[in-house]
Amino acid sequence: MSEITDTSGQSAGGREARASWRFLKNHLREYGILFALIAIMAFFQVATGGILLKPVNLTNLVLQNSYIVIMAIGMLLVIVAGHIDLSVGSVLGFIGALAAVMIVNWDMPYLLAGALCLVAGALIGAAQGFWIAYFRIPSFIVTLAGMLVFKGATRRRRCCRASTPSG
Repeated sequence: MSEITDTSGQSAGGREARASWRFLKNHLREYGILFALIAIMAFFQVATGGILLKPVNLTNLVLQNSYIVIMAIGMLLVIVAGHIDLSVGSVLGFIGALAAVMIVNWDMPYLLAGALCLVAGALIGAAQGFWIAYFRIPSFIVTLAGMLVFKGATRRRRCCRASTPSG
C-alpha cells in the first residue's frame, strides 16, 4: 500500500512566496526608497544600541522637524502642479526673522505676530504665483529671484544681530 501525502499546502505557500518575490522584483524601482529607509533605520537602530526607535527619540524627531513637514506640505502642492519653488527656505527665514523682530523688538503678542506672519507668507506666495500664472514666467525664474530677494532682505534686516529676549 502506498502512502498519500498532501502537498497542496506547501505548493500554495511556495506559490505565494514566489509571487511576493516577483512583485518586489517588478516594483523595486517604486519601493526602492522605502527599502533604503528601512535599511538606514535598521543600521542606526543597531549602531545606537536601540535608542533610535524609542518613543522619546521619535517624539524629539517629530518636534524638531515639524517646520520641515510644514514646508514639505506646501512644496507638495507646488510639485504636484508641475512647478518648483526655490524660494521656500529663504521665505521661511525671512518670515522667521520678521516674527522675531515683531515679538522681541516691537513687543507684539505671539498670536498676533504668528497671524501676521502667516498673512505675510501668503502674500509672498500669492505675489510669486501672480507672476507665474498671469505673466507665464517659469516658476524656476520667479522663485530663484524670490530666493535671492528674501535671503538678502533677511540679511539686511537682521544685520548679523541676534533678536533674543535677552538682547
